[in-house]
Amino acid sequence: MSLFRDLIVGKESIPSRKEFKYSMLRGQFACIIIGVAFFYILLDTFNGVTIFLPWYALLAGIAFITFILNRKKYYTTATILQLVLINSMVYIFADVDNVFGGVYFYFLSSSIVGLILLHYYDTRLSILFAILPILLAYFAFTSDLNLVQSPPIHVKEIIHINFIANLTIGILSNFFVVYFLINRNYETENTLINSEKNLLKISSDLAISEERFALALQGTRAGIYEWRVKQNSIYISPYWKYLLGYEDHELNDLTIPTFISFIHPDDAGKTARSIEEHLNTQQSYQNELRIRTRSGDYKWFQDSGISKPDEEGNASIIIGSIIDIDERKKAEEQLADKNLQLAKTNEELDRFVYSASHDMRAPLSSLLGLIYISEKATNPEEFKEYLDRMKSRVKVMEGFIKDVTDYARNARFEIAWQPIVFQDLITEILDSLNYSFHNEKADVKSLVPADFMIKSDPHRLKIIMNNLLANAIKYADPSRSKQEITIETHATDTHWSFIIQDNGIGISEEHLSRIFEMFFRASENSEGSGLGLYIVKETLEKLNGKISVRSKLHEGTAFTVTLPHSSQAVTFVPGNTSHSS
Repeated sequence: MSLFRDLIVGKESIPSRKEFKYSMLRGQFACIIIGVAFFYILLDTFNGVTIFLPWYALLAGIAFITFILNRKKYYTTATILQLVLINSMVYIFADVDNVFGGVYFYFLSSSIVGLILLHYYDTRLSILFAILPILLAYFAFTSDLNLVQSPPIHVKEIIHINFIANLTIGILSNFFVVYFLINRNYETENTLINSEKNLLKISSDLAISEERFALALQGTRAGIYEWRVKQNSIYISPYWKYLLGYEDHELNDLTIPTFISFIHPDDAGKTARSIEEHLNTQQSYQNELRIRTRSGDYKWFQDSGISKPDEEGNASIIIGSIIDIDERKKAEEQLADKNLQLAKTNEELDRFVYSASHDMRAPLSSLLGLIYISEKATNPEEFKEYLDRMKSRVKVMEGFIKDVTDYARNARFEIAWQPIVFQDLITEILDSLNYSFHNEKADVKSLVPADFMIKSDPHRLKIIMNNLLANAIKYADPSRSKQEITIETHATDTHWSFIIQDNGIGISEEHLSRIFEMFFRASENSEGSGLGLYIVKETLEKLNGKISVRSKLHEGTAFTVTLPHSSQAVTFVPGNTSHSS
């Protein structure tokens, strides 16, 4: 089979299967024509007819030329030459032969061959060569051109022999053509069946791949989108919508302006620049941004993608995904906050160790000195004075230890929310301060309603109130005959506040920005550890509150503390109470 194939079309490969089959058919027709020519040479020689021998030789020679042209891949030239040869020779033999000799069978073969051989190259030309043999047969039957001079005598026996031979060869030629068509149809059917099997396999593999891809996306929690840049339209996957809290039937007409409107204002500019840069460079991109969800809240996502350029090199389709990184970003923010807090704590610890050692060593040294002097004292009055000074030093140390304890408790213990009658808390604090200071000049007026109830941490709130009221009493103006301290409260739908105002010595403007720093003292004559207002600020931060101050020298100071409402609403009943110390 390989030898026969190499003989017909040559050893060079023919990539097209259809081209190969037509080349084989054309070469086989050339062989058949050559074989028919030699058959008739033998037949006419046996019958003693020699007039047609040159024509048979011409037929064989031109058929051999078409055979060579076909091997050289001049397919169209070989086809047309072959068809012209067949139609011409059949017409010549039909013109001179007896009508009953069977030559007209070849017109049918010529028509079929013309239709088949040229249909692959030119449909109209194939129809023309299919009709041409019919016209030639009609013309040969109705006219006699006498193309061959001195035709042979039509002997009845020779006519019968020619008829049998022409019928047989004509049937074999048509059989060969029909076999070719059946074979081609069989091959086409097999190709279609194999293609269908391949398509089914590809479809099955594609379904499996899609399932794996969907599982992979689900495992990575990624929402896919496809942005068609020129159409300015975006396809988003159901999981993309799910990540933002939307149903599958929503956001079907998403555009770039709509998507940009979902982005947090602080991230919109960065995202727009990222998109513009990607369209210019077409490099893969990654961007972390906050996107508004269906509930109105913003969540952190990582947006990644890559583009597919068009024929002009511009980005035509951008395919990307978003991944929920909200928990990671919140953890990073918490870690950053903890790092800041740790740095702050380390700094404060260094300052605390230095100041604490100084503040505790100074009263201890003073106390030891007083003890040493008192041991040598002989006068009872002098001894009593030394004892009073010792008490004063002990109180300073006691106050410092109390401040340190308050600071430690605020940093370590969780908030314990409890309902508090604010006026009762004020009364308790003033009673303890009266015992500590014995200041009869202080007139504390509480304008707080008796039934003003809040929900807060009583221990922390007591630390805040105690420090602020103690400072108001401690830093009274000695030039005034009466020290006045006023406490009042206010409430809104979201917050409540209290104000402690005094007419004491006040704070200079240059020190107002630093009074909440650790160990800060406004003057060398300031008493205490310098921790009180710092602890107030730290405690308020735990309660999500804030504090502000207004003060002028020799006019007084007002501290305003603002705290948010807890889950329990504030009960406010108008009324005034006053408490004097």
